Amino acid sequence: MNKIREKIKNNFDALEDAVKAQSHLEEDGIIEVLMLIEACSKYWRVLDDEHRDFLNAVRFAVEEQKRWE
Repeated sequence: MNKIREKIKNNFDALEDAVKAQSHLEEDGIIEVLMLIEACSKYWRVLDDEHRDFLNAVRFAVEEQKRWE
């Protein structure tokens, strides 16, 4: 796996862990989640549909303050 793909994987893994922990609903955790969304979004052009859908779902959960289930 090349360095960029590894970085993308690590960012998405961290984002998934954060939303599963409901960090986006906490005042302290939302900053981390927003930073992870931004870190993942900068690779939008090379992401597959699954990753794009996941990012859009996370954005929705953050904007609407919905629990991640």
